Amino acid sequence: MTRIAVEGQAKRTHPAERGTVNLHVAFSGTLRNDVVEQVARTHAILVEQAKAHVSAGAAERWDSASVHSYVYDDRVKSSESGGKQRIRRFRASARLSVTFSDFEVLSTWLADIMDVEGVDIDWVSWTLTDETRKSLQAEARIEAAEETAVRAQSYADALGLGPVAPVAIYEAGLRGGGNGGGNAPMYAMRAGMAGPAEPGGGPRVELQPRDIDVEITLSADYETGPVVEG
Repeated sequence: MTRIAVEGQAKRTHPAERGTVNLHVAFSGTLRNDVVEQVARTHAILVEQAKAHVSAGAAERWDSASVHSYVYDDRVKSSESGGKQRIRRFRASARLSVTFSDFEVLSTWLADIMDVEGVDIDWVSWTLTDETRKSLQAEARIEAAEETAVRAQSYADALGLGPVAPVAIYEAGLRGGGNGGGNAPMYAMRAGMAGPAEPGGGPRVELQPRDIDVEITLSADYETGPVVEG
């Protein structure tokens, strides 16, 4: 009886279905109350816009779970003494993320908030819906498993070992003693620069998200029976 270990891989590619804008609002100054008020006011405006997009069906959800504030000393040149003087400053920030299903609305909103004082856009991440991702993973698992069977039988045929039977199958990272790799979906994004305003519409940021790859890697053990001499 001979054991044959093989690997099977499969990939499915699908256009991005969701785009999540991650941004933060930040202000700094010498008066703490003014800084906090600026952050709160600007952040509240963006949250109201996010809620409106969700209500209209252009966005799926929004969340804001992070607020930071701290004090630091800034040393500036004194006009009187010519030396450095220490000025106590305050900084506050609040994060916001909004997940859009309508990419045209997403593009327009990005253009709208780019020039808002205190707003920094960190990144846009692209994903699939859970339903699509699970469906693609299921398809890829079947193909990867079938590939392990074909490869194992090919080796057995080449060595004259006869038919093979599966003994064990492992998802990436689960085989003991192996290097192990992740089989999580791989996401990629590419966004163009802001383009000119379209006729009859406001300015938009031209986005071109790459298709998303969902990859599955499996390893499997097969065994052959003893060779029967004719």
